[in-house]
Amino acid sequence: MTGEREAEAFSIALQPIHDAEDKHAADRLLYRHHGEPQDDPVAETARALATAIYELDDRKRLGRRDLVIDLPVEWLDRPDLLPAPASQVIIGLPRDLGLTPELEARLDEVRERGYRLLVHASTLRTQGRELLARTDLLRLRHPDELDDDRLRALRLRGVRLLADDIRDRDHLERFRALDCHLFDGRYLAEPTFYTARHHGRHGNRAAHLRLVNELYRDDVDLLRLYELILQMPHLHVAILRRANSSFYAHGAHQADLKRSIQILGLNELRRLVMTLSLAGEMPSSKLKVRIALIRAFMCRNLAAPFRNIDPEDAFTTGLFSMMGPLLDESQDELLDELPLDPAMSEALTRRSGHLGAILALAEEHERQVAEASDTLTPDRLQQCYLDAMDQTDLLMGHL
Repeated sequence: MTGEREAEAFSIALQPIHDAEDKHAADRLLYRHHGEPQDDPVAETARALATAIYELDDRKRLGRRDLVIDLPVEWLDRPDLLPAPASQVIIGLPRDLGLTPELEARLDEVRERGYRLLVHASTLRTQGRELLARTDLLRLRHPDELDDDRLRALRLRGVRLLADDIRDRDHLERFRALDCHLFDGRYLAEPTFYTARHHGRHGNRAAHLRLVNELYRDDVDLLRLYELILQMPHLHVAILRRANSSFYAHGAHQADLKRSIQILGLNELRRLVMTLSLAGEMPSSKLKVRIALIRAFMCRNLAAPFRNIDPEDAFTTGLFSMMGPLLDESQDELLDELPLDPAMSEALTRRSGHLGAILALAEEHERQVAEASDTLTPDRLQQCYLDAMDQTDLLMGHL
């Protein structure tokens, strides 16, 4: 219950950032708890990133604009987990940054990967030349924060200026006189808040540990990844959302898990899994997952004799018929936002078409099994169900 209260109390905001022509050029990611203060900045940042990168962008709210993210220095220890695409991400460094040779090396690696670094003007004054060489954007909190000579030197080095905490029209005009490139402040636009999703806790913890291990093997087995992800509904849905985001989709809707894994690639899959793990959103129980997989395998088995029905579509239809309950989300809302093809959507919402008929048949057989009905038939239908149980046990076994 504590985890549920924390999830409900957490929200993020996108603060619009405008350019010198007053165009909406970027968004700054803000996040906060509405309940008791939290003392884990890594987990808080992970949850904010999970919401912004893996939930909002699939609805095209970010689009191609840059995203400014203020990261705790601990995140720089794992540059491979920084969100993609690097070309759209500006990393805000902490004000109290203590520059060391080790941190300098990490900052260099981050910039080599294509990320830009946003530094507070007050930090630059204390850290000197070493930090200046690694600064792409400078955050000014006041028009008089740096003298004219320092500002001139920054422009010559190609450092862009971001005006922050703009309070009124006079403040804005003074920043404009400095030829700032970007303007961030509530005076220009109010942030838009989004409540983080409440995620269910159904899944398979053992499969999650195996997945993390498999992701970082030198000889990654993509089929093994697919089989493990099938046992984690929240991750399954997150991968589909990410594969259909503005950066990856390119106009084509993708509902197939195997294809979505290929679209994302290994590095993005690692980022997604580890970010959700750090955010504390990976599930922990596998009973409902087993029930859903049995239904999915049964639908695939029922579809096998029919040439006009794709068995994998039947499998996905069976699995997603229980995805809402698995994630403790509204089934109707979930189906509305997922990139399912029309035939699959009709099957899930109306039980119509060939896929709908198969799904309805599987559901009716489940009811008969649950009720120990005398009308239970020991024929092809029952054999498909028994085979589905064996296939599920094989998939979830050895964990």
